[in-house]
Amino acid sequence: MAGSNNTQNVIIVGGGLAGLASALFLARGGRNVTIFEKRRGLGGRAATHLRQGYRFNLGAHALYRAGGAASVYRELGIPLRGGAPKAGGIALRDGEMFRLPLRLFSLIASGLLSVSAKLELAGLMIRLRRIDPRPFETISAREWLDTHISNADLRQLVEALIRLATYADNPDAMSAATAIHQLKIGGRGVLYLDEGWQKLIDALHSAAVSAGVNFVSSSRVVGVGIRDGAVQSVELGGLEVDADRMDTMSVALPETKPEDVAGAPLKAGAVILAVDPITASELVEDAQITKTWMAMKPVTAACLDLALSRLPNPKNTFALGIDQPYYYSVHSKWAQLTPRGGALIHMVKYKKEGRGSDDYDDIRGARPNADEVELEDVLDRLQPGWRDVLVHRRFLPAMTVTNALVTPSMRRPEPVTPIRGLYIAGDWVGNEGGFLSDAALTSARAAAKAILTAS
Repeated sequence: MAGSNNTQNVIIVGGGLAGLASALFLARGGRNVTIFEKRRGLGGRAATHLRQGYRFNLGAHALYRAGGAASVYRELGIPLRGGAPKAGGIALRDGEMFRLPLRLFSLIASGLLSVSAKLELAGLMIRLRRIDPRPFETISAREWLDTHISNADLRQLVEALIRLATYADNPDAMSAATAIHQLKIGGRGVLYLDEGWQKLIDALHSAAVSAGVNFVSSSRVVGVGIRDGAVQSVELGGLEVDADRMDTMSVALPETKPEDVAGAPLKAGAVILAVDPITASELVEDAQITKTWMAMKPVTAACLDLALSRLPNPKNTFALGIDQPYYYSVHSKWAQLTPRGGALIHMVKYKKEGRGSDDYDDIRGARPNADEVELEDVLDRLQPGWRDVLVHRRFLPAMTVTNALVTPSMRRPEPVTPIRGLYIAGDWVGNEGGFLSDAALTSARAAAKAILTAS
């Protein structure tokens, strides 16, 4: 359904990638846009934290060069600067290290696969370029692997590559279409971004300010007012109205009076919920609509991020667990993230699914986390002596990778909801833009353009 007739005043809940991108599209389209963000800073999971001169993303972030997010950034004029890591590295299996066979030479030289498996892999690489993922939406990645790959060792390798491309360790539940799509775009390369993903946030924020977007941070929206099937307002909770805040509010929402702000409805012609599905469901009191949002299964990962004054073994810059769900990469090899001579390493243990943490601060418990110990053991093999050059470390035991694992029985909700004037955006929304940040950015564009074309 189209949005409401009065869509000049748009409120966006959430100041992450999806919220910022949708705001920029709308402001450039002539709408009066206000973003409400519950945190003091913008960016959400795309924020980058500076620690002793090292730029820490929240886990291992990579931008797919052929993905939907890259096309949105190009459309918005947001520059993408960074380095493209070379395909290759180490394959870890059964406690041994092998050459990771991702290109012709490494395929020939690797001892990971038998000759017959190598020939099958070469054929699979060719077929993947032409394959259409859509016919495989109704089967799992496991079913596709078992049906289309005969060699057991090769199946294990491709399963590891699916983990790498999707950040999820659940081929039994994941849609084969998603797995194939991610393998295809992953094969066309990724970017590690200079100065971290905060550079994208800053560029989006700067462009949005120039376009006239209004920002109200540390502000929690507690409900969306709906009447006769259409959005009427949003309600703020716990907002302290000081003079500076009221100046911002009066510009963003000209009809708002000081006495009407905290705890009272703010009129809106259209609302975009650029938040996670649980939060979105709590804001909309319509169980018929939100039951599908509540059914989304998030994916998490344990992330160990380390700043070193130097890299003990400069040759080992990438490794992938084949029989274990591990990832290791020296992002500073390809992107500007550290002081001169320093190294920044991201390590991940992929998970199947589970509720993620909203706490992005450094975590060091009294007792070591089992996943943290596992990742340290891997690092001991790849970079022996790393503890002697450690500058800073951060462990995130349950980082949210994505808010929606796409399964054969589930399609993500569309950005335009059945409620007039209510839209959603995020990595759990829309079916055109792939996975992860690709889904977040393409759903943001779709929501904004739906508002701009609403009569």
